[in-house]
Amino acid sequence: MSGAATDLSARLWDERAILGQLRDATDDSARSVLLDRLGAVRLERDVLVHALAEQWGAPGRDHTLPALLDVAPVPWDLLLPDHLAAITTLHDEVDAVLPPGLVRERWDRVTAR
Repeated sequence: MSGAATDLSARLWDERAILGQLRDATDDSARSVLLDRLGAVRLERDVLVHALAEQWGAPGRDHTLPALLDVAPVPWDLLLPDHLAAITTLHDEVDAVLPPGLVRERWDRVTAR
């Protein structure tokens, strides 16, 4: 297995864990810490996605996780879609529970695409 793909999978597990914690957090200071961690993990994820997109021959310059799914070799063609589906669900759950305010504004910036 590719080292970068394994690293990406680990970052996606980290992202899933942080999103789950963020969904369940009720304190704004805890949410802020989690948003900092989420931002760092997403940066690492994006760097790995870019490297893998080039390694796996993704066409064009759309080096995003959804675009990577189209060129992922076995077993990543099965594993990465599961990660993306779980992250999408968790993202929607967090988005539904965050109240208006500074944390919501930070969430919107961290998750903007």
